[in-house]
Amino acid sequence: MPFATALPRPAAAILRRALAGLFTAAIAAAALGPLALPASAADNVGLEARVLLQGHTRVGSWMAIEVQLTNDGPSVRGELQIAGGTQGRTRFSVPVDLPTESRKTYVLHAQPPAFGRTVKVELVSGSTTISTADVAYLAHDASQLIVGIVAETPQGIIGELDLDPAFNGLAPVIVSLGIADLPERVEGWATLDRLIWQDVDSSRLTDAQLAALRGWVAGGGRLIIAGGTAGIGTLSGFPDDLIPYRPTATVDIAPESIAAIVGPLPVDAADLPAYAGELGAGRALATSGDRVVAGQLAYGNGSVTILGFDPTTSWLASGNEVESMWRRFLPNRGGGGPIITSDDSQIVNAVNQLASLALPPIGGLIAILGGYILLIGPVNYLILRRLDRRELAWVTMPILIAVFAVVAYGFGTALRGSDLLVNEVAIVRGAPGATEGTAQVYLGIYSPSRSTYQVSVPGGALLAAPISGDFVVGGDLGIMDVVQGDPALVRDLAVGFSSLRTIRAESATTAPLIEADLELNDGLLSGTVRNRSDVTLERVAVVLGGSVKVIGDIAPGAVAEVSLRPTGNAFFETLANRIFGQVFFGDVGQMTDDGLRLRVRHAILDQLSYDPMTGMATSPASSGPVVLAWGREGVLDVQIENQTARRTTNVLYYYPVDLEISGQTTFSTDLVQSTVVSTEADFFSKDPQWLNMGAGSATIAYQPIGFEGSFAPSELQVSLNFGGGSFPSEGAADLKPLDEIPVVCKDPVVDDPPGCEPPRFDGIPEVELFDRTGEGAWVRFPHMGQGAIYRIADPERYIDPATGQVLVRFVNDQQEGGVGFQFNIAISGVIS
Repeated sequence: MPFATALPRPAAAILRRALAGLFTAAIAAAALGPLALPASAADNVGLEARVLLQGHTRVGSWMAIEVQLTNDGPSVRGELQIAGGTQGRTRFSVPVDLPTESRKTYVLHAQPPAFGRTVKVELVSGSTTISTADVAYLAHDASQLIVGIVAETPQGIIGELDLDPAFNGLAPVIVSLGIADLPERVEGWATLDRLIWQDVDSSRLTDAQLAALRGWVAGGGRLIIAGGTAGIGTLSGFPDDLIPYRPTATVDIAPESIAAIVGPLPVDAADLPAYAGELGAGRALATSGDRVVAGQLAYGNGSVTILGFDPTTSWLASGNEVESMWRRFLPNRGGGGPIITSDDSQIVNAVNQLASLALPPIGGLIAILGGYILLIGPVNYLILRRLDRRELAWVTMPILIAVFAVVAYGFGTALRGSDLLVNEVAIVRGAPGATEGTAQVYLGIYSPSRSTYQVSVPGGALLAAPISGDFVVGGDLGIMDVVQGDPALVRDLAVGFSSLRTIRAESATTAPLIEADLELNDGLLSGTVRNRSDVTLERVAVVLGGSVKVIGDIAPGAVAEVSLRPTGNAFFETLANRIFGQVFFGDVGQMTDDGLRLRVRHAILDQLSYDPMTGMATSPASSGPVVLAWGREGVLDVQIENQTARRTTNVLYYYPVDLEISGQTTFSTDLVQSTVVSTEADFFSKDPQWLNMGAGSATIAYQPIGFEGSFAPSELQVSLNFGGGSFPSEGAADLKPLDEIPVVCKDPVVDDPPGCEPPRFDGIPEVELFDRTGEGAWVRFPHMGQGAIYRIADPERYIDPATGQVLVRFVNDQQEGGVGFQFNIAISGVIS
């Protein structure tokens, strides 16, 4: 029986035409790519996007992008995608489901690129881009103060704000916001430092927004609620445990009731309405009769203040005193918010501290190399000579080389291991008396072989590539594809042979509960730290500026005493060296578990205290004392699909704590902070110890660390290029201001002009202080000598009684080559 029968010719022709048509269609499909959605789908989908907080953000922080989608056509399923991260090496996405005739709002979180002012949001289905939108943002410096105002008429408050610049001279940013501009995740609030609320109904806040606000305050934010014309009902959305008192009525109060807050009263001061109520968990700032009309509540590392009166009242707004009030309640940045916001290379280095990534021991290498030389040389020759078959060397040598290669490979594999490893390194920011915390976590995934992994993190953490980039070379291997949600996903994470990839994560978390009771008395910081958690806190230390006190381990429920006299950091030792001692490269003991843990913690502290402006790692960026402690409990439950990984964890707990200051106090060294107000010099630079400037002037504000109450000045001492000994000093020389600024001689030889003073070339600038009495003016003092200590006459003229701040202007009007100098200041007074 035949296997086939010939087709009739017409049928064969039809078949040929059909096959030709299918072939042509296949070629066209290959050329056009995957099947696209109908054109009507793209035409009927609308996409609008904006960055919350009115587009303001910081490099290294998260910005929340609100995307509104409309679909009037066929249903669409896909993803919203955006390429971001400071290096542009992360693709952020969220799943999207748009049925027919739907209107939906999605929020996508991304980190702004370091360069540029827009990012592109794309709606993608498969490989087809349906719709796009360019979203504008404005990235600010990490040191810049950003104040948000949620108010019915914000112009009145904005006009009153004359706040101090950042330490590098950058002016604060004032942003008018609506409730819809506030993110629903605490990570999205990191851009804001302070928030003023007036005459806007707080009950309009969603539960998620209120939870984010609470976390933001606990992390160091300051919320100021001002009275106004809308009434006490606008505060109904704020829970009782988040405000210092619950206003129950609006009463008229005498202006003297708020004199302690606003300062000297103008002659036209009159009664004004204020929100009044009984004091809750906070403390009273002003009272009228038996009711509180202004109060403040410390919450975590931040605070909530209610000013029951309207600060835009005409007689208040017309004076200068209200500016000082706002400067008091809106201080400059003091280390609140995320700890790592710029260069994270130090903590990425900590993630890479694994035995599998360490260099092999030199002894093992010498043994293998020596054995190879002996085997391929003398041993091979002697054996072949004894056998009288030396011509076989052409065979034995390649065999020995191959054997050596196998042995060397096996040695390396044995050192690096065959396990998949997850190395978790985290900094958790907490607050005394609270368990709420925020975590910045770096996850290192080490693979013994080249592979691709599906990584998930339950809890919805925000994931990205490291700020400073990952140690991956070339192409798509370095792109991190992140899908946001719960769980958060990293798709197809490519890891090379015996290599490590790093994932950066941020999330709200739980911190061990501690209590800290610290006070400053006669220059001595003392008190206790209590561990209220159920885990042991390792290597606990208290840090204030450049001064460190290592306490040691604190067991659950135990209390440790603290005694620290702030003396600064004269030898510029790193914070890690002062807590753990020096770590020397190449020490064999570092390859043990304890040695590697020491190296990891050393690198974490270097990251915590690293200043990218100076390249130094001497102290954390905090305006007050900080409690540091260590733990080994994992922060994030990282899961890798179809894999079981071995884990190591190092967690640094970071607790900024309050410091009780009262009575006679002297602020110097670590207790004084400096801020560049303005520079009008040919050049100017400032590091923690030295100032350098060309011809011209530079104005710097010196202010004590934060304290509660008023400051009655008693003494002010200064010194230029102080070389040692005790500062301040009982033997300081009294110094009064000049009656007039002397004229410098154009030609000292002929005394021109008459009575002039010869120019000086000692590298010391002239010093002027701002006189706050009367109309306010700059006062110059006699030229100061190298290393001399001076006691300024009438210190109350120059010290702000609200903050203790002193404005100093350095003038170089004679030395064209520039001057470089150190300046020391000690501000003394009584706090009450």
